Amino acid sequence: MACVNVEKSKYPYALILIILLFFIWGGISAMNDVLVAYFKELFILTELQSLLIQFAFFGAYGLGALSYYLYSNKFGDPINKVGYKQGIMSGLIIAGIGCMSFYPTILSNNYYVILGSFFIIGIGLTLIQISCNPYVAIIGKPESASARLNLAQGFNSLGTTLGPLLGGFLVFNYLSGNTAIQVPYLICGAILFLFAFLLYKVDLPDYKNQLSTNLKGNALQFSHLKKGMLAIFFYVGAEVAISSKLLEYAMLPTIGNVNKSMATDYLALYWGGAMIGRLLIASIADEIDMQKTLAQKIRNGVLTIFSTFIILFMFIGLKSHVLANDESLTIGIFVSIFKFTSPLLIFVTIQFILMLIFSKSSQKLLASFSFICVALLLTSYIFEGNIGLWSVIAIGLFNSIMWSNIFTLSIAELKDYTSQGSSLLIIMIVGGAILPLGFGLMADWIDLPTAFLFPIISYLYILYFGRIGYKIKQTKIYE
Repeated sequence: MACVNVEKSKYPYALILIILLFFIWGGISAMNDVLVAYFKELFILTELQSLLIQFAFFGAYGLGALSYYLYSNKFGDPINKVGYKQGIMSGLIIAGIGCMSFYPTILSNNYYVILGSFFIIGIGLTLIQISCNPYVAIIGKPESASARLNLAQGFNSLGTTLGPLLGGFLVFNYLSGNTAIQVPYLICGAILFLFAFLLYKVDLPDYKNQLSTNLKGNALQFSHLKKGMLAIFFYVGAEVAISSKLLEYAMLPTIGNVNKSMATDYLALYWGGAMIGRLLIASIADEIDMQKTLAQKIRNGVLTIFSTFIILFMFIGLKSHVLANDESLTIGIFVSIFKFTSPLLIFVTIQFILMLIFSKSSQKLLASFSFICVALLLTSYIFEGNIGLWSVIAIGLFNSIMWSNIFTLSIAELKDYTSQGSSLLIIMIVGGAILPLGFGLMADWIDLPTAFLFPIISYLYILYFGRIGYKIKQTKIYE
């Protein structure tokens, strides 16, 4: 078992820094959704070609994590040798270089050269995720690992909420030409380098395996991990496919009939739903008090919903009114934003009730949410207009707990194989590269609304994992 070489009193300090990092990489990742639409128009691309951005970005995750796994399987887990801090810093530097590389690649005016920048960023974020996800899981009590990861993912979703709003404003409203890409990514690169320097200077709590980095066998001997890998593949593929085309979907005359700027608000709400769900489950089941009464859970949940909606109101108002139209925020504007976002409250209520029922059962909550995602996709196909659009946006809410619940269920009882198992799960982020291509082909061959049926297969498998696939079978390694 990996050894802890830091006092427990430093846990909150470490968690705060890592949560900030989750926020940063969330914002950078969500920019892809804006650029899929931007480059599609700029280079006159098909639906499939525009999704090569996600293929390059998430393909880097798959290739980088696979390389990490093969190395660790032969020579020992490098993170167990150097520690999580070094792993995180290395990822930050590589991702920062990727962001800075947009400055020259955009000058080439070649779409396929520009894809190289997305690939480099993906490699850097791969190292960060391999280090950060298990770090959050093992930094406190095992029984609350899922709650901590949901909290961190909640701030990751805050980043993915702000990314489309601010990035979309810069790309579509404020900047033009090459600077519309160069400026945002120069800023992102500077932030990543600054954060790497900050981690270098601070005394971040670390974990290392002080016994051995050469393990008997490998993590693939755990059947629940292998099934969890497929669940991650399908989850990421579905989430990325939906987010990548939500902008264009909202702009369709038969769906939302809005302009690009307004469409970014809908995209922000999709990712904002993930933020609401992750912070909501973290407030219901945290590690400070695992024995909350129902009344305490309801109180915490209502406060979380209220505060997260205020955050959404503020940022949508700042982007759509202050930045875009040079207006002042007034009560009337907040009322109009409330009316705009009110359909989401129906789905938040359903989500909250299910969380209260299944707050102590990660697998049952996962299964129920995946079932609802299937129903929402079918609803979006049957109905057009606002019903179809809000059904797709609401999927963000029910995606919220999937990553953390699949991840923690998959690495349960891996012990010394935790980092190796984490790298295998990160490999399966390649689903975000592969499944959107199938989505794009379906959109090209039929139409975009019909393509939103494609992710149903993903949620059906996740439903299976939450009902059966998560179960741990005894392995000879620990007999």
